[in-house]
Amino acid sequence: MVTTTSMVLITVAAVVATALLTVAFFAILGPRILKSRMDTASDQMAVKVRTAVTEAVEEAIPKVRGAVEAGVRNAADGSLPRIREQVSEGVSEAIASAVTGGALSKAGEELVRKGGGVLDALLGPRSDKK
Repeated sequence: MVTTTSMVLITVAAVVATALLTVAFFAILGPRILKSRMDTASDQMAVKVRTAVTEAVEEAIPKVRGAVEAGVRNAADGSLPRIREQVSEGVSEAIASAVTGGALSKAGEELVRKGGGVLDALLGPRSDKK
């Protein structure tokens, strides 16, 4: 027959063995289970964050585009009159130089010099040239 003391010892041994098996089970498989759950949770969080960022960017693009466009227009409005004035002055100076003969005179001198060189090459040097 089994005595009460042996029954208690068997029960304690069964509880200790069960506890040891539980600890061993969680020591071996626990990290794997936790890692799997953490990976799943982090993947879900990454999807949520990616979606939120994409939505925020898509919402911000028209605002940024409008602000940049307004800035460019303001800058252009301030710069265009000066650019027009400078272009107008440059064109006026070029026309004035051409009309007064400055540009024509220089072009004519260059043409005579080059033309003389071509004639000298074709006909030989001039005899009255000093």
